Amino acid sequence: MLNNRIPQEQPARRERRGVSLIEVIVAMTLLAVTLGSLGLLAAKTAARARALDISSARTFVLMQQSNRFSVLPYDSIPVYAPRTDTVISGRFKYLRNVSYTQGVTGSEYRKVIVILTPLSGSTKPDSLVFQRAKIYAKSPLFT
Repeated sequence: MLNNRIPQEQPARRERRGVSLIEVIVAMTLLAVTLGSLGLLAAKTAARARALDISSARTFVLMQQSNRFSVLPYDSIPVYAPRTDTVISGRFKYLRNVSYTQGVTGSEYRKVIVILTPLSGSTKPDSLVFQRAKIYAKSPLFT
């Protein structure tokens, strides 16, 4: 016997007219996680940029002072040291303390110490040390 049944028609599917509440919650969660991550990355980038700005300003001041005291004539060292004064570089201020000591081998050596202490912020002081020697005008090699 053959099956003479007529297949029943499937009920017509209803058109979807909106978004379910679960889909909205999932979408909002994904958006919150993504925006939170981007905000955290932006904050870290800003903090690193600020630290780099301070570091480059410190390097600039150290190079400036290094250039200044490396060309200072030997006989002029007692004029510049001991001294404490303020150095302004851009928007940063530093307290500069310059001192020197005579060499133990004789008076022809002087050790110049420059300490730069930032007046604002929580950065540590930096220091420069120079060993200077007196140059004689006459030498047995150049007669």
